[in-house]
Amino acid sequence: MKVSRKIKNLRILTILSCLGALFISGIAAAGPVDCGSSPIRVGQFKLGYRYYIENGQEKGMNKDIMEEIKKRTGCLFITQEMPFARLWADLSSGEIDMTLSGIRSPERDKTLWCIPSITAKNFVVIGPQAQASVKNAADFIANEKLQFGMVRGYTHGKELDAKLDRLKQDGRVEESGNVDVLFEKLKHGRIDGFYSFPFVYRKNISELSMEKDVTIQDWAPKDPGIVGCMMLTKQRFSEDEAKRWNALVQQMRADGTLKRIFVRYVSPSEADKMLNF
Repeated sequence: MKVSRKIKNLRILTILSCLGALFISGIAAAGPVDCGSSPIRVGQFKLGYRYYIENGQEKGMNKDIMEEIKKRTGCLFITQEMPFARLWADLSSGEIDMTLSGIRSPERDKTLWCIPSITAKNFVVIGPQAQASVKNAADFIANEKLQFGMVRGYTHGKELDAKLDRLKQDGRVEESGNVDVLFEKLKHGRIDGFYSFPFVYRKNISELSMEKDVTIQDWAPKDPGIVGCMMLTKQRFSEDEAKRWNALVQQMRADGTLKRIFVRYVSPSEADKMLNF
């Protein structure tokens, strides 16, 4: 009789345990996103105040956004900082699952879901050797001695890229692997200008003490900026799952979370423009 009771109690505990597991998994499935059965692998690259490393620690908007996503989803994430070119190669191959900074393109649409998360406008950073003579794009293009820089693989918007293409045709564009290299080249006179977002150039100019050596120009006054995306791989995320991630980002914008994060790094008026996506 005692053995029978023990078996009965064991069966009850097993059933309760299974029900608990089902309940927990049901909560996870009903959450804002589906976390999946393995950690989500996130690729980050240095981009001014958007993402940087300081004393071995992650800093910037993207780091803060990831912390908020962790709180809201309960998902496990593995984050890795890597060069820009490698990040896109790893996204395409499925080595990583997502990144928080990307621009949509027909090529990327083949393998990635684009979740709009920020709008940013590119300005032009003009170096010391061109400050006196360059007041606009026409001045720069007319001076054949001046060289322009860009990060390999970057896109800047239709109007600005058209000007860049013209300079490329004349062999006056020098490509680099990341933004930090562009600023070093500008400082040492190897290039005379390049496109950059305010939350990028302000950080680098300050760190290099170049405030008096550069000017900032707007070569596309009517351009409202380009929409930046959180990019999810189609290998891991279905279209329905991508819609849930989009709803999560939209909620973070609607409840003021994104603005609270942005104003840690830019002015409130700039943050409002960045939320226009």
